[in-house]
Amino acid sequence: MPIDPATMGLAGAAQLIRIERHVQVLRKGEVIKESTEVAFLVTSLWADEANPDQLLRWARVHWSIENGQHFRRDRTQDEDRCTVRETVTARNLSLFRSLAIFLHEQQRRVKGGKTSLPDYERKILRAPSPLIRRFMLDTAP
Repeated sequence: MPIDPATMGLAGAAQLIRIERHVQVLRKGEVIKESTEVAFLVTSLWADEANPDQLLRWARVHWSIENGQHFRRDRTQDEDRCTVRETVTARNLSLFRSLAIFLHEQQRRVKGGKTSLPDYERKILRAPSPLIRRFMLDTAP
């Protein structure tokens, strides 16, 4: 719905968007909790610049990124509680977290692959040898 920026107290605000979404929390592939949430968004795009279908599409793209990477990093890998403040170290840890997500996605497509990132990480922690062998260079003559 179109809004007045002064009424919202947000300079440049043009539209207010209300999205109602159904949320399922999964654990080990099973739905353990369901809820309905209402989210409100504000955009500086006027109705003639972005219609409701476009706004919904953009919101879905945002949440696909959030659910695909950020949620995993925040919840599964507990990245937000990481106290490392040195820039190079923080970047290296981020690269390792990205590598773990990438490796999980690769093995997940194979028969017998772990479907959840926590399960995959536990498997690797218990038996790291296959993963180490995968990355070792062949040093045989």
